[in-house]
Amino acid sequence: MATTSLNIVQHLGGPTLTTLCVTLLGWRLAAAHSHSGVASAFTISFVLLFCLHALLISAALRLPRSIGEAGEQEPVPFWR
Repeated sequence: MATTSLNIVQHLGGPTLTTLCVTLLGWRLAAAHSHSGVASAFTISFVLLFCLHALLISAALRLPRSIGEAGEQEPVPFWR
């Protein structure tokens, strides 16, 4: 079940965030009228990607490293 969920998140999340970044870049490039405006558009897109990666890394660091760290809790059925 986890493999299916991971595949769904990868196949939806990647294109969605790529579309968001490309849309932001295209919007900023359309508004740019000079070389500094073009550089600024790419900088803003890079900063957006950096922030998204930092958020995902911090979320991944919160995951337990082993089953023992997660605790020995009884699994809850998904229908509850």
